[in-house]
Amino acid sequence: MKKWLMISIVVAVVALTVTGARAFGPGNGMGRGACYGTCPMAGITTTSEQSQNFAKFQSSILPLKQSMLRLKTELVTLRLQTPTDWAAVSAKQKEIIDVRTEIQKKAAESGFVGSGCGMRCNGQGRMGRMGL
Repeated sequence: MKKWLMISIVVAVVALTVTGARAFGPGNGMGRGACYGTCPMAGITTTSEQSQNFAKFQSSILPLKQSMLRLKTELVTLRLQTPTDWAAVSAKQKEIIDVRTEIQKKAAESGFVGSGCGMRCNGQGRMGRMGL
């Protein structure tokens, strides 16, 4: 009886340890990066012109990114108020969606795809989806 009890305790401890390690293990993170220089998944090297175009695109959307940060901060402030004004929260979320859509439009016009941070590498998929 003691043998089975010890075995079941050891199995339970191992199971909990593995589950805990799995919960904090590697995840998707923030993506593979912005694709400067190379596209590791596609095996393609970008040209300096593409890198410069991407840098110009990033600088052109900087005011929108700053606006997005301001709106997200305001949204958190609205959610922390007691009682919460859900109409104001909803309106702020719609503003965030509008800014995100504007970034996506600029990305499409510039020839880049993704959610505003990623860059298309010679037509070979998205890289660096950091999510705006």
